[in-house]
Amino acid sequence: MSSIELTPSQKTILQELINLFRESESAVKGEDIAEKVDRNPGTIRNQMQSLKALQLGEGVPAPTGGYKPTDTAYDALTSPEMDQQ
Repeated sequence: MSSIELTPSQKTILQELINLFRESESAVKGEDIAEKVDRNPGTIRNQMQSLKALQLGEGVPAPTGGYKPTDTAYDALTSPEMDQQ
């Protein structure tokens, strides 16, 4: 698998998305991620667009929607390349 380059901010947001998804087992709202990482919800939406483009997250439409991590997201955060950055 090729290495995925993530910024420190993207890593933090992705890790929080995974943590919140594991807790709730349902789609995570951007506002919830923003609160946990002390960022603006607009920043989270922008970063999630990047993460979705990298196939590390996907949007869940509907009033109760939000974001959920992909299997690739778990692999990206646990890969040896990510530990070295």
